[in-house]
Amino acid sequence: MFRINLIKLVFSLSLCLLASFSFAEGEVKVIDQDGQPIVHALVQVGKQKPIPVDAHGVISLADLAGREPILIFAHGYETRTLKPEDCEGLDQIVLRTKESALEEVVVSATRTDRSVEDLPMPVTVLGKEKIQQTGGIRLSEVLREQTGLQISSDHGAGLQMQGLDSDYILILLDGEPLIGRTAGTFDLDRMSVSNIERIEILRGPSSAIYGSEAMAGVINIITKAGSRPKTVNLGLRHRSFNSWNPFVELGLQNDTWQIDGLYDYFQTDGFDLTPDVVGQTQNPYQSQTAQLKIRGKLSEKLELSLFGRAYIENADGEMETNAGSPDASRISIANALQDFNFNPSLRFKPNEKWLVSLRGMSSWYSTESDMRFASSGENFDQQDFDQFYHRTELQTDFQADEENLVTLGLGQITETVEATRYDGKNRFDAAYAFLQHQWNPGEKVNVVSGLRADLHSEYGGRLSPKVSAQYKFSPKFSTQISIGSGFKAPDFRQLLLNFNNAASGYYVFGALLAKDGLAQLQSQGLISQVLIQPETLGDLDAETSWAINGGFRWNPDPRFRVQVNAYRNQIENLIETAPIARLNSGQNAFSYFNVRSVVTQGVEIDLGYTFRENLRFSLGYAFLDTRDLDVLDQIDGGEIFKRNAQNITELVTRSDYGGLFNRSRHSGNVKVNYRENLTGIDFALRGIYRGRFGFADLNGNLILDDSSEYAAGWMSVNLTASKQLSNGIHLEIGGTNLLNTATPNQPNNPGRVLFAGIQLPLFND
Repeated sequence: MFRINLIKLVFSLSLCLLASFSFAEGEVKVIDQDGQPIVHALVQVGKQKPIPVDAHGVISLADLAGREPILIFAHGYETRTLKPEDCEGLDQIVLRTKESALEEVVVSATRTDRSVEDLPMPVTVLGKEKIQQTGGIRLSEVLREQTGLQISSDHGAGLQMQGLDSDYILILLDGEPLIGRTAGTFDLDRMSVSNIERIEILRGPSSAIYGSEAMAGVINIITKAGSRPKTVNLGLRHRSFNSWNPFVELGLQNDTWQIDGLYDYFQTDGFDLTPDVVGQTQNPYQSQTAQLKIRGKLSEKLELSLFGRAYIENADGEMETNAGSPDASRISIANALQDFNFNPSLRFKPNEKWLVSLRGMSSWYSTESDMRFASSGENFDQQDFDQFYHRTELQTDFQADEENLVTLGLGQITETVEATRYDGKNRFDAAYAFLQHQWNPGEKVNVVSGLRADLHSEYGGRLSPKVSAQYKFSPKFSTQISIGSGFKAPDFRQLLLNFNNAASGYYVFGALLAKDGLAQLQSQGLISQVLIQPETLGDLDAETSWAINGGFRWNPDPRFRVQVNAYRNQIENLIETAPIARLNSGQNAFSYFNVRSVVTQGVEIDLGYTFRENLRFSLGYAFLDTRDLDVLDQIDGGEIFKRNAQNITELVTRSDYGGLFNRSRHSGNVKVNYRENLTGIDFALRGIYRGRFGFADLNGNLILDDSSEYAAGWMSVNLTASKQLSNGIHLEIGGTNLLNTATPNQPNNPGRVLFAGIQLPLFND
């Protein structure tokens, strides 16, 4: 059925592509990647005087006559060069946004608007074009292609940055934190990319302004905001496993108010990596996202913003208890998830020196899992989880002079959780304050320093300082360095959670419940292999950390760019996530434990080169070294042993030790972007590599030290072909993991995935 539907969709897209070649006569239109006219574009034939396009971005073909090359250029876009013969039958010219235009994009790295080139910290900005090139539908599919970021099968699609797990990466939506973490991990597959304008990736500790969840970095998702009076856009994507993703975007705008809305629907039949076992690796599920953003001017000095978002997910599946025995029974699973966000804010700017922002943020997150015997309908297990999070924050920015900007913030947080097997309602309250100073004494130097104070109702107070600096040796070369600290206490979810996700089929047990939870799964016949004995986990302690990041940006000429960032994080009492058992379905059961003294360090390198205006090449490489310093001390003291292939006990050496589990020492990507000028089709070919990583302790000495404990490295080859028509229609077709590489220890990899899609502007005034 999927092949038939995909063939139909590909056939329709092919017709659209062919239709796009029926060129209009007499004129050509200069447009951007969204199909909108670039009304400030200029067209130059040879050395003649440049000719401006008209108010609709159109120029007559007669003006392009001649035997000399034709240049089309506009501020903020890459210049295109055409030969005279290329203009025959041409009806549109598409200009790409300049790579250097990222310098004009402001980010939230300092909670104030700053250009990327002026930030003394490693930041990556992914615009709409780069997001579309991935062909991704969910956020995980976009981030997995970025240098230094890895998607792990950690209670869903978790994210790793600089060797640290999702617990230490703050996910923001339009600058506000998203909740609903499963014992610290935010499942990136909950986020649709349909309405994302850009993604800001801030690497390194940001605890000084964002708090303890930002020890590794920040992912800030910026949603689209229309720039025209009326907008209606429809989209549809289809991919393997009968996955469908229709969506609609709406926009209204006048001189005072702007309203943007999104409705996104996603459904999939899931996939199964263990067909010989009852139940799928990922079960079928459906999700809906509705989003509304309202912004308006109450006066010349006062602005109001209201943001609301709702996400609803429903999944169903089945599994078998006591598989292979006479007592085997099938269990039906139904799972529901709801996530609601409401963020009002006021922005008051009395004059050019002062800006006062009052922000509120409320989130409600709940899950329900109902498991019943398929034969009788009797209850097998039922779990509920309800979380409420509220934050109120007041921020004041004072521009003392051209060189000094001071930011002061005060905030209050309340969080409550009620859940099955929790003891009543759990609640904590916290207050915080942060102070930040941005100093720009000249064009060559800028410094950002900050200090955050947190007061927690359960874990007391903590100060988190940070300082970052940048020096520009020339307009082409600059160097950056940042140093900061962080603090993170275990929450009651990490201690007491007992959770089963029906959509993905994994289990998570808090550290205090791991032993009983694993025993229950074993009694139900759901365990195929125990990976870590839960009695070795122990209690959880709070973490403290120090981190340093340093690097440089180099653009020796407009076609070539280099960005390098090296880092070192040292954490005491790291709360580590790891699978403690493998289930019959191929998924895992997880729990948490402290690693006493941990170092993660490495380097990330991004290179980019534009060979011609229609051909780009980029290369990314990340080296990661992780180590438990206590383990190294024990190895040096001759305290850790293992059995070799001949079953003889021998001492573990430093060369045997592989560091922390679920971290790849080497990873990288290579990307080639090519525009075929005759047809206007854009091709994006990417190779994403993840090196081998430790997945389990199989010899019982609690460390990674044996070749059998590693999952093999693998390469995912991805290809996207897309075309923007003159009427704004966007078409795409492609596939990910085209080599169909299997990764049994990464159950979020379904194998080869093919996709096709269309975006249609019904009304764009």
